[in-house]
Amino acid sequence: MKDFFVSYNRADRAWAEWLAWQLEAAGYAVVIQAWDFRQGGNYVLDMQRAIDSAQRTLIVLSPDFLASQYTAPEWAAAFAQDPTGAQGRLLPVRVRECQPTGLLAQIVYIDLVGIKNRDEARERLLAGAAKGRVKPETEPDMPMLAHGHSGAGPEPAWPPSLTLAARLAASVFWRMARFSLVLLAVAFVVLALLAEALPAWRSESPARLYMAALLWGLVVALALEWLLHRRERMATPQGSRT
Repeated sequence: MKDFFVSYNRADRAWAEWLAWQLEAAGYAVVIQAWDFRQGGNYVLDMQRAIDSAQRTLIVLSPDFLASQYTAPEWAAAFAQDPTGAQGRLLPVRVRECQPTGLLAQIVYIDLVGIKNRDEARERLLAGAAKGRVKPETEPDMPMLAHGHSGAGPEPAWPPSLTLAARLAASVFWRMARFSLVLLAVAFVVLALLAEALPAWRSESPARLYMAALLWGLVVALALEWLLHRRERMATPQGSRT
C-alpha cells in the first residue's frame, strides 16, 4: 500500500517529481506517473491501480491542473472516498498562482507559491503531509522574553532629539531641586541662629531677619553648585570636553 499518489498536469511534471522525491526521502511510499507508468502499459488501468493502491492523493495545484479535464477524475475519486476530509485522503499542494473553485475550494491546501528557499518549501510540504498534530519539537520562545514586551515586535527607539531633550530636562530639574533644598535648609538654620543671637531683629525688623537668612542660603547654595560643577569637570576626561 502506497502512502501517496501524485496527481498532476504534464505542465507541472517538474514540480510533481520534486514533491515525490521529498516525500520518499522522508520515508513515504509514493506512486507517480513519471516514474511508475511504463511503456507498454495501459494508462487507464495504471491510473486506476495507482489510485486504489494509495492511501492519499496529492494533487499539484496550478492553472493547468484546474483547467485539465483529465485530472478532475483523479482528485474526484479521492474526494468521494473522504468527502468530509476527516481522513485527509486528498492533499492539494499549490505550486503556481491559482484559485480553486467548487468542491476543491473547501480543501485547505499546502501553499508553496512565492517560496524561494528549498528548505522552507520542504518543511512546509512535510508538515502539511504529516497526519495528526504538528507540535514543534522544541519549546517556543515566550513572546515577552523574545521581544521585551507583549507586542509584535520591539518598541521603536525615541528620536535622538527627544532623548537629549529628556536628559537635559531631567538634569535641570534635579539641579534646581538640589539648589532649592540647600537654600531653604541653610536659610532655616541661619534664621534660627539670628533669631537667637539678635532678638531685637526678631521683634523690631523680622523682614530684615528673613532677608539675611535667605541671602546666606543663596550664597551657600551657589557656592555648593560651583564646587559640584568644578568637581564634575575635573572628573571628566580632557578629550570629552572638546
